[in-house]
This record gives sequence, structure tokens and C-alpha cells, in this order.
Amino acid sequence: MKINSNLNIDFFRYVLSFTNFSKVSKAKGHKKWLIFILSVNWITPFVSFGQINNPDTLANVVVSASRQQISALKTPYSVSVFTHKEINHLAPRATPDMLSNIPGVFIQKTNLGGGSAFVRGLTGNQTLLIIDGIRFNNSTFRYGPNQYLNTIDPSIISKIELLKGSGSVQYGSDALTGIVNFFTLQPEFAAQKTFGGQLSARIATQRMELSEQVKMSYASENTGIILVGANKKFGDIVRGGGLGLQGPTGYNEWDFFGKIRQKVSKTWVLEGLIQTTQQTQVPVFHKIKLENFKINEMDLQKFQRSYLKAIGQYENPIFKKIELSISQQTSIEQRKLQKNASSTLRAERDLVNTVGILADIQSQFSPKWSAHSGIDYFNDRINSTREDINLTSNLIKPLRGLYPNNAGYQYQSVYSIHHLDFNAWQVETGLRFHQNVASLPDTTLGLSKVKSSALVYSLGIARAITSGISVYVNTSSGFRAPNMDDLGSLGIVDFRYELPAFDLKPEYSQNYEMGIKISKAAFFQEFTLFQTELENLITRIKTSNVIQGYSVYEKRNVDQAFLRGAEWSGRFDLSNSFSTKANISYVYGQSVTLNEPMRRIPPLHGGFNLSYSRKKLFLNSELLFAATQNRLSAGDKADNRMNPSGTPGWAIINVQANYLFNSHFSISLQAQNIGDVDYRMHGSGINGVGRSLWGQIHLKF
Repeated sequence: MKINSNLNIDFFRYVLSFTNFSKVSKAKGHKKWLIFILSVNWITPFVSFGQINNPDTLANVVVSASRQQISALKTPYSVSVFTHKEINHLAPRATPDMLSNIPGVFIQKTNLGGGSAFVRGLTGNQTLLIIDGIRFNNSTFRYGPNQYLNTIDPSIISKIELLKGSGSVQYGSDALTGIVNFFTLQPEFAAQKTFGGQLSARIATQRMELSEQVKMSYASENTGIILVGANKKFGDIVRGGGLGLQGPTGYNEWDFFGKIRQKVSKTWVLEGLIQTTQQTQVPVFHKIKLENFKINEMDLQKFQRSYLKAIGQYENPIFKKIELSISQQTSIEQRKLQKNASSTLRAERDLVNTVGILADIQSQFSPKWSAHSGIDYFNDRINSTREDINLTSNLIKPLRGLYPNNAGYQYQSVYSIHHLDFNAWQVETGLRFHQNVASLPDTTLGLSKVKSSALVYSLGIARAITSGISVYVNTSSGFRAPNMDDLGSLGIVDFRYELPAFDLKPEYSQNYEMGIKISKAAFFQEFTLFQTELENLITRIKTSNVIQGYSVYEKRNVDQAFLRGAEWSGRFDLSNSFSTKANISYVYGQSVTLNEPMRRIPPLHGGFNLSYSRKKLFLNSELLFAATQNRLSAGDKADNRMNPSGTPGWAIINVQANYLFNSHFSISLQAQNIGDVDYRMHGSGINGVGRSLWGQIHLKF
């Protein structure tokens, strides 16, 4: 077990003065908690007292940092919000596309069926995904870019919150630099019984998409139900610059979502959810294009999740709100691989069943002191198979799967988060203790068990300097327990061949951050400076061995690194009809151990939106851009998805328009990449979409 509880006082002296930020990495001498509190008081003479009384909008209310609804202005962390209204207006093709509009997120796409969010320089199993308060990450989530975000249908999402620089205390392992928290559609209650529905169709030029969807809803005094079903067909994408189709990239998908809320008494509500996404024949384009594959695809990519929650509210200050849940998630990945001129087809299948139990208690000890405390438990069972099929003789040769078959992974933790509201001062602090056990059966070595534990903390302080303006500082430790992908993977992954490693320890992060938030009636702005120190990073070390033409890599806890950067975002209502948003993010990542850049660090990037909304019409134009990224690690240069000289910068313009003819009929149009720019997101395996038109029709009844 490792306790990350030391603080770097020099960091706060530099950051709170808004100067010498580059000196952070050179600061020495760690102090204890008391010195941190004194360091915050150090700025008191420069801060006037004031009340935080700015009216909140939906975009200004967040839950990710505190596990309860609270004004973003009172939160001593950086939290970006993407609302349901914004989701409906922009009508994204897939959830990864939606996240590209959120400050601090950079999206990488290995293929059209994938899409991975980079949060302050980290992605994959180093970034935690949450759905309705339940962790999405399981023990086989891979290091680096992956496809899991794309298994969440964007039309079922009502809100997204991105918590940056914290998350391990609130939600557990994998939140080294933050979490992405998804909230699904919530059924409503109504005094009178009501039924409703919507039929939708979506189409894109050059057959890039043809989708149909149906939504149904029911509401009564005690019951609310929402059902959503969709069938989607995605064709090969069209590159910019007049370069034509990039294929094979297309695939098929169907989605189902059902959610019910039922009042069972004056104090208790039951909530149940079931959600399934199934994608078939999802090709990995760069493998087929660059590695002599005839077939390299996710033959089946399926995620199914369900949960049952019981939510009770009382007048008791200790048990003000109780939330109990049991969840079940199933992940199925079936891969097919065949080299050109080969008669052997390799078939791989990984099945992960996850059972989760959560209990959370919200307390209100006094008007100024609230808390959330609880326990989490998750248990994965993994079935992994691999076989080579001779297409000439039809002989089947069974092989060891990517993971040990019948492996198990158990995770449990206890946490407590406290929020203190002293009018102008807001204090948020918490602890989480975590334990996990991985069971790895091996035909040669027998059963191996790997255990690890971690204790992490968070502490943030916000100070109102006037009505609608606050400054904040925070520090938090994060961790990622080595999962089954680290411990037990055997075989070809991306451009390397990996071997199992049973002696790995958790990765740790130490986050430091300060920022200012300004929230007025028509204006919101946030500026943040941050630094994250990483240690015990699990690094793939290249050996001199070669298997099946791929270099062999071993995994070890050897790397220390740091991330530092800045983020700015703002929105402003120019009038009752016009509004604008903008954001820009920069992160600098450096491996101290290897004395080179960290892998896949995103370039400087951001966006600008100008919107018009009046009565039945909504118009939006957006500029998205990324600068050149030529700070590459040795691993970047070895990755065949990347140009070894770096990724060129780019800028594209998109336009959206929605029109409501009446209460029953509406249309929306999106013109993407109007300049027809040929571009690629840094680290991606495919290019961005060229000039194209996407349209939707909605019929409500």
C-alpha cells in the first residue's frame, strides 16, 4: 500500500502568484496538510470577502466533484459541462464526436468504430468513464486509445460532465487526470398519464450514414419510462481535399435503451436501466492498409449494461439521502484477423461479465457541512479464447486467449467526501481506500494472485472575491490499479507483441491546480493552470525478441513523468438571440525517466462557436483547430498510425441548423468541414471527414 499525502508548498506559492509556473517541476521540499492550509491563507490579503449568489443555470450545476448538485462556481475543481440542449443542437454522429466540443478533451480515432478521449494528456485505462454514477471501465480496458466511448449511443445522453485533475477519491481507480461522467435520459413523473414518441431518420452524403431511431415515453404520477431503439449503418468515410473514400472504415450498429423510475413510497424511488450497443464488422483501417492484412476487424463489439437503484430521502441529517445500486455489465469483443495470401483465419473472443454493488449515503450535518460516504464493489469474470482456423482443411487449432481464460478481478473500496460551505469560502476534501485482487490461472504456472491497495485524498478550496467571481486551488492524488490488460495480456496489441507481467504495482498521480471562475448573468469564464506528477507508470519496454514479425514488449513500473498545462473556456450571451463560446487547451508531457516527451500528447487545440437561436430556428457555426504536434516519443515514432515527423496542424469549419416547423415536425442539418480540409487528429489511424452534409428528420407524436 502507498499513501500519497505529501504536498508541494512551492507549487502553490508559484501558481497563486500567477508567475514562474515553469519552476514547479524544480520545486523541492514537501510539507504536510497544515502547511497547505497556511499556503491558501497566504493569499487572503489579496482577496476581498464576498458572497457566491450568482443564479445557476443547468450548465453551471455540477455533481462530479462532490457527488451532489452544487454550483460550478463553488466547486474548487475544473468541471466542464455539455448540456442536453447542446447535444440536441449539434446532433453528433457518435459520442466521441460530441466530446470534441468540451474544453480540455482531445479525441483520437484509431478507426471509425473507435474514439478515445484524452483528458489532460492521458487516455484509455488511465481515464475513468462513468455512466449514471457507475464505473464503465472494466479490468480489460486497454492502455492507450480504444473504442469503448463509441459503445454509448449519443442520443441517450442528457448531460456530460468532465472533471479534470481529480476523480479517484470520488469514483476510484483509473482517474489519473480526471473522469468523463455521462448522465442518461431521465424519465419524468406527471400528474396525468401521458404518452409520447419520436421517429427519427439520419442520412449523410456519399452513404456515410443511414440511421433510423424510435423513442417512446410514458409518465404518470408514480411511474416514468423511456425506451429508445436505433439501427445504424455507417459507410466508408470520405476524406477531405478531394481524396475520396477511405476504406474499409464502415460498420453496422444497433442500440437499445430502456429506463424506468417508480415511486414506491414518499421517501423511496426505484430506478432501473438496460442499455445495449452492438456493432458488427468494424474494420481496423490502418492494420489493413499498412500491415498486410486481408481481414482485421472487430467482428462483434457489444456492450450491455443494466442496473437497479433504490434512492431514499429522509429528514435525518446523517441519512439525508441513501442510494443503493446493483449493476451488471457484459462486454464482448470478437476479432477476426487474416493476412494476405494466408489460409489461416485467427478468431479471438473476450467476454467480461462485471457485477457491481454500490452504497452511498449523503449527510447534512449542519447547514454548512455536507458529506458523501460509501462503498464500491466490482467483480469481473473473464473468458478469453483464441483459435486458428485453416480455411483449406477446416482444422481448428485452439490457442491461449489474449487474457488467461476464467481469470477474475475483484475491486472494493470505501470513501468519504466532505463539503464545507462558509459563504465566501468553500472547502472540499475526501479520502478513499482501495483494494483489488486479480486471479490469473495459467496452464504452466498455475493460479497466480496479484493484490494491490491504495489510499488517495483530495483537497480543494474556493474563495469568492466578489459576487460571481471565485478563485480556487486544489491538490489530489490519483491511482490506477494494474488491470488484466496490464497483468495478463499475451499477443499482438497495436504494433507490438505483449507478454504477461504479474509483479506490477499501481500507477500514481499527484495533481496540483489553481484557477479563476467568473459567472455573471450572460457570461461564464474559467482559466486553469495545472501540473500532474506521475510515478510508477506501467511502461512497455521493447526487448530484442521478435514474434510473428512484431517486436516483443515487457511491462514494468519504471517511468516517472509530469504533465503541465493551461486551459481557458468561456461563453457569452451577446443578446437574447446570439451567443458565443470558445476554448483553448495546452498540455506539455515529459517522461523524466526516459528524458523524452510522453506518448500521444495532444497538440494545442480548441474551438470557437457562434450561435443564433430564436423561436423555431437555431443556427451554429464552429471553428475547431489543432496546432502541429512534433514533440514525439520513441513510441510515437514506432507507431505506424503516426507520421514520424509529427502531425500537421489543421482548422475546420462546421455549420449546424435546426428548424422546428411545429410541435410535431423538425429537421436539422450539419455541414461538416466546409473547407474540405484533409486532416488527421494526432495519433489517429484514420483521417477526419471531408466536406459533407448530414441531415436529420424528427417526427413527434
